[in-house]
Amino acid sequence: MFTAKRVPLRIVFPFAWPSVFFFFSYSASVCLLYSYFEWTFLAIPFVPVATIGTAVAFYVGFKNNSSYDRLWEARRIWGSITNASRSWSILVLDYIISSNRNTQPDVAVEQIHRQLIYRHLAYITALRVQLRQKPVWELHHDIAHDLIERIAAFKQCSLDKELSRFLSDEEIQEIIKHPNPATFLLRQQSAQLRALRNGQYLNDYYHVDMERMLTEFYNQQGACERIKSFPFPRQYAFFSFVFTWLFIFVLPYGLLPEMAKFSGWHIWLTVPFYTVIAWIFNTMEVVGDTSENPFENSINDVPMTAICRNIEIDLRDMLGETNLPKRVQAVRDILM
Repeated sequence: MFTAKRVPLRIVFPFAWPSVFFFFSYSASVCLLYSYFEWTFLAIPFVPVATIGTAVAFYVGFKNNSSYDRLWEARRIWGSITNASRSWSILVLDYIISSNRNTQPDVAVEQIHRQLIYRHLAYITALRVQLRQKPVWELHHDIAHDLIERIAAFKQCSLDKELSRFLSDEEIQEIIKHPNPATFLLRQQSAQLRALRNGQYLNDYYHVDMERMLTEFYNQQGACERIKSFPFPRQYAFFSFVFTWLFIFVLPYGLLPEMAKFSGWHIWLTVPFYTVIAWIFNTMEVVGDTSENPFENSINDVPMTAICRNIEIDLRDMLGETNLPKRVQAVRDILM
């Protein structure tokens, strides 16, 4: 996620310069043919071109709204995971008590608390790593991904290394065997809750309440996987690209007669005006493309690493730990 108020030139330039160069060269070539070679047949009425531009603007606006909805839904899901994680920690600490009902601190209970909370931290970590794995339609390189891959702080670690902060090596080796480690971790949580109920650490009412919380995590995970596994409908994305570039290609021919109404040299004003207009439409198209998949590890990604770290700080603080990790900071104005 880009965090600065304004996008600096070092971010915009890699996206913009190839298209701006093409637009400038293309419009200059059209003006050269029209002015020096007297290919006057290139000029067409501006009204049909303007009609196409209006239709394209509405279509691209629809696509961008849909892309933003996917991005914002993803952020809302992780906000729900954050809230549910805090609630889970409270339930663990307050519901699970000593089986002998004494008032003295029970080392075994404290160990159970730590185990359940740390396994939950492993769960959200596994979910984050899984969501950033690229499906088939994302196996390509573009500028948004390349910018992230060139920053050493954003290099992704393997799942077993990420989980080593929260789980034992034996448990990690068991988890990574499964096709969906995050799902298996919740299954382990449920199995331990059942064992705690049988061991009189948890009464039936509390057990049901905590199982309901695990179901909520499954629901939120499924919502993330729905966005991840179902791409933005290609019929909308593809034809948005086609319509935008159709308008970009015909636009200079419609500008020629409008500029020629003033004088001969005004023909060359087609170049700067066309370049600006074409760049705006192309940028709107690119913004939609780079926002439609919020878990693809690009500069427009939902900042799952930062969210997971915030959850970790909150939950470990509830455990009474003092050696807490620092919050994730933006690197080059990018928060991951």
